[in-house]
Parts: sequence; structure tokens; C-alpha cells
Amino acid sequence: MQRSLSRICGFSVVVTSTIVTPFGVVAQRTLSYTEADYTYRNGVELFEKNNYAAARAEFRQYLDRRRQTGNTSGTPAADPNAVEAEYYITLSSLYMDEPGAEVQVDRFVKNHSQHPKAGQLYGDLGAYYYGKEDYTKAISFLEKAVKQNGSYAQLAGYKYQLAISYFNTQNLAGALPLLNQIKTDTGLQDAPAASYYAGVINYRNNSYNEAIADFKRVEQHPLYQQDIPNWIAQSYYRQQRFEDLLRYTEPLLRRNTGGQYSDVALVTAEVYYQQGQYGKAIPYYKQYLSAKGAKVPGPVKFRYGQSLFRTAAYTDAVTQLKPLAAGKDTVAQYAAYTLGISYLQTQNPAFALTAFDQASRLPYSAPIQEEAVFNHAKVQLDMNNGADAVKELNEYLRKYPNGSFENEASELLTEAYFASNNYPVAIAYIEGLKRRTPKINATYQRLTFNQAVNDYNAERYDAALRNFDKSLTVNADAGLQQSARFWKAESFSAQKQYDSAIPLYTQLSKAGGETGAKSLYGLGYAYYNKKDYSRALTYFRDFLSKSAQAGDMAATDDALVRVADSYLAGKQYNEAMRYYDMVISQGRGDRDYATYQKGVILTYVGRDQEAKAQFDQLKRQFPGSRFADDAEFQAANVDFEKGAYQVAIGGFSRLIQQKPKSYLIPAALLKRAIAYSNLEQYDQAVADYRRILNDFGGTTQAQSALIGLQNTLNDAGRPEEFSQVLGDYKQANPNSTEVERVQFDNAKNIFFNEKYDQAIKSFLSFMQEYPGSRSTNEARYYLAEAYRQTRDAQNALRYYSLVTSAPKSDFSVRAGVRAAELETQMKNYPRAVKNYYYVLGLADGKNEQVTAMLGLMDTYYQFPKLDSAAYFSAEILRIGNVVPGAQNRAQLMAGKVAMAKNDVKTAQADFEKTIALAKDVYGAEANFLIGDILFRQKKYKESIATLLKFNEQFNESEYWKGKAFILIADNNAAMNEMAQARAVLNSVIENSPEPAIVAEAKQKLASLESKN
Repeated sequence: MQRSLSRICGFSVVVTSTIVTPFGVVAQRTLSYTEADYTYRNGVELFEKNNYAAARAEFRQYLDRRRQTGNTSGTPAADPNAVEAEYYITLSSLYMDEPGAEVQVDRFVKNHSQHPKAGQLYGDLGAYYYGKEDYTKAISFLEKAVKQNGSYAQLAGYKYQLAISYFNTQNLAGALPLLNQIKTDTGLQDAPAASYYAGVINYRNNSYNEAIADFKRVEQHPLYQQDIPNWIAQSYYRQQRFEDLLRYTEPLLRRNTGGQYSDVALVTAEVYYQQGQYGKAIPYYKQYLSAKGAKVPGPVKFRYGQSLFRTAAYTDAVTQLKPLAAGKDTVAQYAAYTLGISYLQTQNPAFALTAFDQASRLPYSAPIQEEAVFNHAKVQLDMNNGADAVKELNEYLRKYPNGSFENEASELLTEAYFASNNYPVAIAYIEGLKRRTPKINATYQRLTFNQAVNDYNAERYDAALRNFDKSLTVNADAGLQQSARFWKAESFSAQKQYDSAIPLYTQLSKAGGETGAKSLYGLGYAYYNKKDYSRALTYFRDFLSKSAQAGDMAATDDALVRVADSYLAGKQYNEAMRYYDMVISQGRGDRDYATYQKGVILTYVGRDQEAKAQFDQLKRQFPGSRFADDAEFQAANVDFEKGAYQVAIGGFSRLIQQKPKSYLIPAALLKRAIAYSNLEQYDQAVADYRRILNDFGGTTQAQSALIGLQNTLNDAGRPEEFSQVLGDYKQANPNSTEVERVQFDNAKNIFFNEKYDQAIKSFLSFMQEYPGSRSTNEARYYLAEAYRQTRDAQNALRYYSLVTSAPKSDFSVRAGVRAAELETQMKNYPRAVKNYYYVLGLADGKNEQVTAMLGLMDTYYQFPKLDSAAYFSAEILRIGNVVPGAQNRAQLMAGKVAMAKNDVKTAQADFEKTIALAKDVYGAEANFLIGDILFRQKKYKESIATLLKFNEQFNESEYWKGKAFILIADNNAAMNEMAQARAVLNSVIENSPEPAIVAEAKQKLASLESKN
């Protein structure tokens, strides 16, 4: 009979035992059966059928009858069946668990010590309890049985059962000697089982060589051959006899590739792992995992993942380690760290960050925790997350002041400051170092240069010069040093310190290349602004000869105009006209200016009809030009200078009537008044003079008008009228204006100190006290600005309107722009458009012109009137980047218009052009929109790659950077990378300075959590 025993040391074991039937003796029979004999025989039959109560009753009846017939000796010789009847009665009582049964056994053995049944009874009872697995009782009888005389085979059976009983009661010391007596006798039925159990006990006793010998003895036995390899392999492993183990297991595993020897495969894999032979370990780990499935312990999975990692199978390593890394134990910490390295090897730094973060949060291994913190910061830097890298590297140095990576962290911190675009802090950090490596010096050169450029763009020219000088103290990058000298010259020029700029430009102009060409252009302007036109002419012409090297078409066009202007300033009219003709013929910007200037030159040389034709051409060809008013004025002035006063009056009148807000109105009125006076049309002349004095008292024409009016009234015979006019003029323009000036300046000071409520009161009081002041228009503008700052849009618009309704002043354009911006905010788009067109009509230069166009472009887009927005976008791109960022903004708008029209291909192309122009806020928005396009096209990986450029190229655009990383989380969620999506959103919530972005990220995170 086979019985399964408990698992031993992790392996299945089975034992066999032979239960000796205690009923082999058949009672003697006499030739003539008496009634008593019949009763005895019936008892035996009942006993054999396990009917112990009935059998015992028959045997007792038999003994009672035998006594009645006179045979009462009770000895075997006298009646052998009587002894056996007592034997059966005793055995039946024991099997029935009767109280005192064991006392009967001892009494029977004492009474019949010489009878064979005395020895057999202990063995039978031991076997009975052994079969019931009551090993304690079995031991008590079997110990007695082995002390009785009996056959060799019978005693061997008792010894085996006693050994197994000892084994199952953990008395291994008692079991092993008995098993050793049996295991080598191949003639015994229990020898294989005894050898197996002896091996198990020897294994438990750390006697591994003896265990191996025992196990190999039954290696081919059908009952044990599945378990034996596990025991042998473990025995070799425990002794670290790795070569013997491999010689044993590998041939076995080559013959059996299934799961039956999974434990053997595991111990083989572990040996190779410990030896560092990871490639050989992998197939055995695979065999084990294939057999065990989800039951594989975490440490084993980790070592398999480590083996994959060590053999550069990073993708498979990620698959194996990823589930482990989510835990909260030592294995999870090591797995997370290795997972982070694997992600880096598979070009997935974003997921590496999550893995290193997990490893750094678990406390089980301090070295791994430290290295994970450091690597997390390094990956941030590699991904151009400069601000995050700075924070983490500083935290590392604070937490691990004597850490393993202290020196490297200090050096990387300088790079991180650079990547974070926090140049002032980075510069201060490097300047505070006691020792600088060449690498740190190179970083310092770049940092100070970039900060200087930022200062220059913000018009902080003194600061720019200081930082350019700092950059020039390092010569790690010769190209950067040359650029620093160039921008230093530009900073001097911007401050009109031309004498300081010229030597730098001169030195750079000899170097050739792009910088050399641009320096020639800078020299031209330096001398032009110094009114040294002959030298300016030389450098502008030199620049034109090398303009291809500069790669700046707008500068080339401008230099061509400045050459013409320089010839004009030198009164070389023919050369000037030749260059103006070149500007006109090339069909680019400034053609209206060149046309006007050519007309002016023609007036200088007395070619009046040609001049008028030129001015007329300008008005026809460029009706919206800022020089159209000048052309009208100059055309009329040609007739005026010729004495054709009536014709001139018609020309001046057209200007006055058609362009009532032109800056030329005072001059046109003065010229027309003089023409009227010369024609003796005194009333009309007086009216024009009076209008100048009343409406334009602060202009240069007012003094001439006063004298002209006096002469005209004298000529008309009305000299008495002049006294009243003079009194009014003096009242409007008193000689002493100190009190008025102080009061007005005080109101402005309050405004510029941002005390807007008090400023409003001061400006209102000023205008009430000085209603005719020359500063009224300026006061209205600042009053409107104060109302705007206090969010009183209606009053702001009211005073902006008063400024724009008045004759043109220095504040007209600014008021128009502000009014347009307010109307746009209030979604009053038609009024906003009207204001921007007003600004466009007054624009004296390209800056104001482009500013108005930008406003029109944005307003039409919000209207929405997409075609109009596209028109102004194209116009701005044609004119060039005369306003910082204008081209980038216009290019972005072109893409947004295309996107609004569902022309995704064109939109993406325009967004890419925007990014190529500059890495500013418009480039940031363009990059986000490209990422959004790719996301909508379900190109999630491409979208993430595009959006990650924010860390490198647009780190300062916090709003769009936040939007980009929220969209990265959307991409991750779309790819079912929920852990990564949550990690990205948590990072945005923890680090973004934009409240709106944080709120959006929290909403997204809550939505993700609700789906799990």
C-alpha cells in the first residue's frame, strides 16, 4: 500500500510500506468438528471480516465451552486453539479501542511468553497503528516487536515501519540507524524507500555526500525518479560543488525541457547567475518561470530580469522588472533601479525618471537610494529639464554632503543651471566656486553670453555690457567670443555711444563671414547716426557687397535705402536717385519711402513736374503709405513755391479735408494761410491762422502763425483785432508755466508709482484747473491708462477716444492701440478693428505700422474673420521683423488660420517655420500645436517626442510647457501607460508656477484615478 507523506524541504516524497497481515495463522481443526470447534472457526471468519465484536464473542464462547468440557489447563499443549482464541480476543479488544486493551496485550505476552503469538502480537499492533498513521502508538508496539524473536524479513519490516514512525514524529536520530540497516539490502521490499528516507534525513542533517549516495541508489526507481534530481541538485548546491552540479543537471535538462524538472532548472540558473554567466542562466530561468507561472518568487524574477539586463536584452528586462518595481520591498527597490537603467538604454528617459523616483523612495538599500536620486537628477538634465535638475542636484548635495557622486554632482549643477535658463543664479553659483574646471569655464562663457543677450533684448544695456565683458574673460569657444564682441558693439550703439562701438565693429569687420558683414552694417549706422554720411556711405556699400554672407535680406534692403539717404545728405542727387530707383525696382519694402524721397530730390533740382508726378504715383500706388500725406503736402508745396497759390491752396485743402488727423495739418494750414494772404483773401487767411493758434498752439507753426496773422490783419486794415488774439494766445500760452508744470509732473509721478486711484484724482483736478493747457492731451492719455489699470474699461475708453479724436500728438498712436486692446478684451471686435485702422493711418514708421497690423491680425482671428487675419499675417511677413517677435507671431497666426480651416498639413508647416524663426513664446505655442496635431492623429510617440522639446528649447515658456506636459500625459494614457501618465501629471502639479495649469493637471489626474 502507498501513502503520500508531507512535503520535505520543498520536494514531494512518497514512501511505501508493507502492512503485514496479522492473520496468517489458520486455526487447527480436528477431524471431527465439535460444537466448540465450530464456534472457534466462526470466530476466525468474523475476525477476518473485521467484525471484531462478534468475533470476540465467538472466541469467548469457545473458551467457555472448552472449560465446561474439562479442558481448563489453558496451555498450548493441552489446547493450542485456546491460546489463539485468547490472541484474537486481545487483538479484537485493541482494534475496538476498548479501555484496558493494552493491559490485556501485556497479560497475554506474560502468560504465553513462549508461544509464537506473543512476539507477533506486538508487530501486528504496531502495523495496525502505523496504517492508521497513529505513529506514537505504532512506535510503542513496534519498539517491542523488534525486540522479539522473529524471521529476518519480518523483523526488517518492523524496523522499516518503526523508522518511518520515528521520521514522522521528527525523531530523525532514531529513524536513520534503522533505515541504514535496511537500505542496502536489495532483497528487502522496503530497501528503496529506506534509502530515499535516509537521503532525506542526511540532507536535513547537512550530510550532503551521504544524502547524494542514498538518492543515487534509487535514482532509477519509478516511484522516486521524478524527485531525486531535485534532492541531488540541492545537495550539490548546498556544498557549493557547482561544477559537479552543472555536470549533473545540464545533461538532464537537455533531455527534459518541460516543467517536470523546473526546480533543477532554477538551481542551475542560480549557479550561473552567481558565477556571472548571465547568458547561460537565462534559458534555465525561462524554463523555471514557464513551469511555475505566477507562483515564481519575486527575488527569482528579479535575478532573471538582472540576467536579461546584464546581457543587454533591455526590452525583455523592462518587461520582467516592471511588475516587480511597483512593490514596497528590497526586491522592488533593486528592480526599480535596474528598470531605470534599462529604460535609458531603450531611449525612454521619461519612464526612467519614474523608475528612479520609485527606487529613491524605498529605504531598504541606502547606496541604491543615493544612486537613484543622483541618476534621477542626471536624467532631468539630459532631458533639458534644467530647473528640475537644479533643484534635485542641490537636494542631492544637501542630503549626501560626502556622497559617492559629490564631485560629479557639483559639475553637473553648472550645466543644470544653464539648461534651466536661470542665468543669474547660475552665474553667481560659478563665481562662488573656489575652483573651476575647463568645463565649468566653458559653461560660464555661455551663461554670461546668454544673460547678456537677454539684457540686450530687455534694453538693459549697461547690464548687457557687464555680462558680455564677463563672457569675454573666457576663450573656450572662439565663435562665442566673437559674437560677444559683436553684441557688445550693438549695446554701445543702442545707447548711442557710437565712439565706443566703432572700434569693436572695425575689428570684427576684418574677420569676414556673417559677423564681419553685420559689423559693416553696424559701422554704417554708427556713422550715419553721427551724421558722418560719407563714412556711413562707405560702410553701407561695403556691406552690400558682402550681404550674402550676413544672410539678412531685411538688412540688405535697409542698407540700400541708407546708401541713397547718405548720397542725398551729401547732395549727390543723381547717385541718390539711382539707389532709390534700385529700391523701387526690386519690389520689396520701403518702395513708398524711396518713391517719396525721389520726388523730394526732384524738387531740389527744379524738376517740379517730374516731382509732382512722383508724388502722384506714390498716392496712387501706395494709398495707405505713411508718406501719402507728405506726398500730398509736397505736391502742393511745389505749386506754392512756384507762386501758383490757387493751385497750391487746392492741394493743401485736400490734405486738410481728407487727412484731418495728419501731423502735417499745422504746416498745411500755415502754407495755405500764406497763399490766401498773397492772393489777398484775408478772411480765409485769418481763419487758418486762428485755427493754428487755437488748435495747434504748442506746435512750431504757432509762432509763425502769430506773426502771419498780425501782418494779414494790418494788410486788411483791421489791426485792432490782433490785440484780442494776442491776449487769448497769452492766456492759452502764459510765459510762466511753473505751477502748471509742477502740478502735471506730480500727477505723472503718482501714476508711475502705480498709485492709480490717486493718479485719477490728480489728472482730473489738473484738467479742471488748466482746461486750455498744452498738456491736456497727455493728461487724457495717462488718465485713460490709470482707469485701465483699475479695470474701469468704460472710462478708459472714454479718455482714449478724446486723445484719438484730437489732432495727432505723441500719444495718438498709443491711445489707439490701448483702446483697440480693451475693445478686443471686451469682444467688441468691430470697434477694435476701427481703432487699429486709426493707428495704421497715423503710423509714422514701420514699427507703428506693424504694431497696428499685429493688432488687426489677432482681432480678425478672434472675430473670426480668418481671411483678413491671413492677409495681415502675410503683410507682416513681407515687411520683415521690424518689431521684435512680429514675424514669429505672424507665422504662428498663419498656422492657426490654416488649422482653423482644417488644413492640417499647411498648419504644421507654418508652425515648424515659426519654431525655426525663434525659440520664443510663439515658437512654444507652435511646438505645442504640432504636438496636438500629432496627438489627434493618434501618433502618440511622435507627439511625445515633439512635446519633450520644451525642456530643451522652450523652458522659459511656463504656460505652454505646462500645457505640453499635460498633453504628454494624455498621450501616455492613450497608450495605456497609466503609471507614467500619473507621474507626469504629479510632476506638473508639484512644479508648475501657473495656477491654471496646476488646476488642469489636477482635473486630469482625478479623471484618470476615477477610471481605475
